[in-house]
Amino acid sequence: MNRIAQGLTLVLLGAAALTATVATDLYLNWVKPGFGPFLVAAGIVMALLGVLVVAAELRGESRGGPSADAAHEAHGHGEEGHDHSRAPRVAWLLLLPVLAVFVVAPPALGSYTVESTAESSGPPPRENRERSGAFDDGLEDAAPGEVVPLDLRQFVMRAWIDEERHLAGRTVELTGFAVPAEGEGWYLARLQMACCAADAVVNKVLITDRPAPEADSWWTVRGTWVEPEGELVEVSEHRFSVEEIEEVTDPPDPYE
Repeated sequence: MNRIAQGLTLVLLGAAALTATVATDLYLNWVKPGFGPFLVAAGIVMALLGVLVVAAELRGESRGGPSADAAHEAHGHGEEGHDHSRAPRVAWLLLLPVLAVFVVAPPALGSYTVESTAESSGPPPRENRERSGAFDDGLEDAAPGEVVPLDLRQFVMRAWIDEERHLAGRTVELTGFAVPAEGEGWYLARLQMACCAADAVVNKVLITDRPAPEADSWWTVRGTWVEPEGELVEVSEHRFSVEEIEEVTDPPDPYE
């Protein structure tokens, strides 16, 4: 890989970053929205550096600068010398991110990730369970009979640590994607991301009173929590009784 190829690779890498952030919202498949400005800045810097490298190399050639072989002979390397104007062949691997974005952009994580994860995110540590009253989901402020939209993360957190069981009998609305279950029913799931797809954890509820839809299809369901017996934190998975179900044709941000 010579200097011009190195510069063009930087330009392509920068273009890939800008395509995934400015031209489209593909970057939301891999990182949280807050990282968008940083990716835009990185894309601009890489593209500019690539242009400068190519321009400098072309300017040097147009001025009739010495060839690489002549330069090495001048330094006494001879025929067995190494051309330091070239990067190692492994540098071509830098083109893989470009191909990933322009040719086979990886999709957001979905049902396969949930199926390959044995359990959902699980209840929070014991020291955090005492904060069960500190919810910001608006459930306790909603009027009786009002449908309360909740993130799956908020619903699962309530179901696990709200010892007063404010969810019981309340109609809530959840949105997520369908995941096949090994036994009875299917899961409505969503992935919770701290910074990027690599650290995503699963939040899901089991639905057994409606036929299983196609995997990875998105749905909004309205219904009630199936209140379990015994200690909440001992429940391995929470169930949801569906009253209404509607397919989502324009899915939201794939992560919570």
